Amino acid sequence: MNGKFWGNVGLGAVIVCLVAFAVTKLSASSGVEGLFLPEVKVSDSTTELLHSVELVRSAVKVPKSGHIVDASFAIENRGGHDIKNISILCTLFNAAGKEQGRNKWTVFDTVKSQGRGMFAFSDKKFISASATRLECQIVDLEVVKGPLFTVHRGSAGHGAEAADGHNDAAQQGGHGSAH
Repeated sequence: MNGKFWGNVGLGAVIVCLVAFAVTKLSASSGVEGLFLPEVKVSDSTTELLHSVELVRSAVKVPKSGHIVDASFAIENRGGHDIKNISILCTLFNAAGKEQGRNKWTVFDTVKSQGRGMFAFSDKKFISASATRLECQIVDLEVVKGPLFTVHRGSAGHGAEAADGHNDAAQQGGHGSAH
């Protein structure tokens, strides 16, 4: 019994543990698809806003040849905030109801408060030819926040009197301090 023997025993033990782990994961999930297509989870920030933001229409069309996918979505925002970066996840099913895959689209445009947006995509994606039905849902979005600072452009020029009649020393000297 040399080092090579004990190395093979250790390697065998590691392989047995990995196989046991894989078998328990497969039996706990809904098959191999469950490993590669985990349960869809909506982000916490999105869950709070989903009562006022709705995906009112979704359509995904795949031509017979090629992999160009045409998708269109209508989003309605009944909330008090503008929203942007809306991620839409579509789950595809075959005629028997078995999941065939998922595709995700992100709308980077802004949907105004109390507004509605129509968005169309034409992307090169692979979608199974056996997919006959889809379910789409919003899985993530962001509230549009105001700018950190705003720039006010006035008619006051370099060394000129301000439009509101104020003229301070910094403007008269043309710099922040007098020379």
